[in-house]
Amino acid sequence: MISVVIADDEPLARDELIYLLKQCEDIEIVGEATQGTEALEIILALKPDVAFLDIQMPNLDGLTVARKLLEEDQTLMIVFATAYDKHAIQAFEVNAVDYLLKPFDEERVLKTVERIRQRVKNLKNDAPNEMLNNSLMELLKKMAGESVSAAAGQIQAPKISKLAVQGEESVILIDPKDILYAHCEKRETLIKTSNKVYSTKYTLQTLEEKLESYPFFRPHRSYLVNLNSVQELVPWFNGAYTLILNDEKRSKVPVSRAYVKALKDILEI
Repeated sequence: MISVVIADDEPLARDELIYLLKQCEDIEIVGEATQGTEALEIILALKPDVAFLDIQMPNLDGLTVARKLLEEDQTLMIVFATAYDKHAIQAFEVNAVDYLLKPFDEERVLKTVERIRQRVKNLKNDAPNEMLNNSLMELLKKMAGESVSAAAGQIQAPKISKLAVQGEESVILIDPKDILYAHCEKRETLIKTSNKVYSTKYTLQTLEEKLESYPFFRPHRSYLVNLNSVQELVPWFNGAYTLILNDEKRSKVPVSRAYVKALKDILEI
């Protein structure tokens, strides 16, 4: 059996990955973690064959956890879960490193498992594994702006430049600047651009966190809006407002009374 620990602070993403991995008879999930320090402790204690690490986690991000783990165990296999654009993904995909793009795709997960199986077969000779993970260690330090010989420290995950959503036949990478707004509808989160609507498994809370480096605002518990797409702020009734966006359809986004003051402060009106 191939032992696995999964670390992800998003319950839905973690549960989905666990479900997909459990379809493989030779995979045994021996532990779960919801944040970086917990992941580090559990993986060092259980010593699994593979660690699936979310990139963005509280306390310690996935890159920091990966580097600290490799300092302790050069035979550990690491798979990153990420929502970054193809350039960052290419950086992660170096020999020993595999990645899974969120939201997870069953076929892609099975491909990752097959890569893991192949690596396990090659573990009779530890040298290749050690060499490949040394390459990963060097990459992680470079991404942190450090030299290979620099002292260990915190690594900050790169800011998201594209948002990954599942299309009908492929994963679509959306530039956050093209997003007009996102909203929840019948337990589904929809992302609206000027010409298309995408469904995503992310919650609004997760989207808000992933897009924190962009000018997005929560004007309503069911909406997240790109303030750069707002054209008008129109009084509605009983102290509430409506945002008119700058797309051709002049899309409307509600502003609850509870959020009006914060919005006006941001817009300086």
